[in-house]
Amino acid sequence: MKIRLDMNTSYIRVLHAAPNAPAVDVYAGDMILFSNLTFEQFSSYIPVPQGSYTINVYIAGTEENPVISQNVDVPGGSMITVAATGNLNNLTLVPYIESNPRNLQDGKSRVRAIHLSPNAPEVDIYVNGNEMFSDVEFREATDYIYVNYGEYRIEVKVANTDNIVLSSNVNLKDRKVYSLYVLGDVPNLTLVQSLDGCTYMLMQ
Repeated sequence: MKIRLDMNTSYIRVLHAAPNAPAVDVYAGDMILFSNLTFEQFSSYIPVPQGSYTINVYIAGTEENPVISQNVDVPGGSMITVAATGNLNNLTLVPYIESNPRNLQDGKSRVRAIHLSPNAPEVDIYVNGNEMFSDVEFREATDYIYVNYGEYRIEVKVANTDNIVLSSNVNLKDRKVYSLYVLGDVPNLTLVQSLDGCTYMLMQ
């Protein structure tokens, strides 16, 4: 699939990243965007004009007392994942703009990590035993880096220690862009590998 993006339009999706929150419905004002989104689930991407939106998130099947009501600014010409982060009693929406797909290199993948575990401390992220990202805080997204495409062993450690809190395998393909999301509560963390939508975006 190819998405053609101009500077007046963006594509957004929502990630349910709150481990103790139930399924939710997501509205822009009074208009429903996504329904019955569960923990670790991404919505599809939808096109929206650039601007500021009031996003209301309700427990699925309800339309009163939103668990989040927050303004989100959407710049033009972007692909954005809006993550519902934290715990049920203190949820926050955080927009993560995805990498520009231009200048992808043959034989390489572009990858970043995003720490969304509410009760995990700062972490270091290792790839095949080598440190890739250090001191990543809750709700922080690292910069993208290039790596050779292929299979990798990912280890997430408490920052500046050898304490491994998550270990997982990923398969990164040639000329693709990925975000690696650290989700859940310690000790039940999961690593979710997401192909960023910018991988199939075309700029006008």
